[in-house]
Amino acid sequence: MEKIKNRMFALFFAIIIFLWIIWSSIWTEVQFGPVNAPGWPYFDPFHITLFIIVLGLLYEFYRPSLDFTYNKNKRWTASGIFLLAVAVIVVVAIMFLEIDEPEQNILGSRTFEYPLGSGQIHVWPNLLWEFLSVFCMETVSLSLLFGIIFMTKSIPDKSKSYKIMLIGAIAFELFFLFLGFYLPFFITGVGQGNLSKLTRVELLTTYWFHWDFWSELVILVGAILLLKTQIHGILRFFMNKKFLQS
Repeated sequence: MEKIKNRMFALFFAIIIFLWIIWSSIWTEVQFGPVNAPGWPYFDPFHITLFIIVLGLLYEFYRPSLDFTYNKNKRWTASGIFLLAVAVIVVVAIMFLEIDEPEQNILGSRTFEYPLGSGQIHVWPNLLWEFLSVFCMETVSLSLLFGIIFMTKSIPDKSKSYKIMLIGAIAFELFFLFLGFYLPFFITGVGQGNLSKLTRVELLTTYWFHWDFWSELVILVGAILLLKTQIHGILRFFMNKKFLQS
């Protein structure tokens, strides 16, 4: 089968990220309670932007175009290694060492109530819970995905699937996280979701903030740099249109 490596790669990450799309709404409500947001749980910006990345992966499965030749560029190699390191650190620390929940054991069971207040108690193997909640989580799955691709010679000009993934990544990181969560929090000090009970100082001294923030920043900057030609074209189009209308 031609391009089997590409198809296996695309299918693996499409499944992992799609599992997070499905599981994240349940995980969020178990951790923080019911969410009252437009489009929740699957037609909100969080899930829609992730689904764009999944569409890019599915297109890669359908029409492989990624070039997995190693890219010797030091900047992209460093970016890839950093993202892969973040993924490994998060999986080891949270999934296996359970530094956030010392009472849990990866080989034990986890009891949780869902929906909250319903009295419905579920008992799962903790390995399954942590696989869905940590390995599939966007911090790990996106760091692994782009950590690998950034170190290859794949470019969006020659890979439509990569271009779709990068567009989804920019939409997710910029519009949902940075403009939706980080910037408002740093300006007002009032956060949402898992930031809602933290002050700025508390956030900056929280270990998970740094692996989330810096990995997301590297992905965002990398995606923008890879799509800079297309972004410049779009900006010129709108600027020219505005100039002609004036």
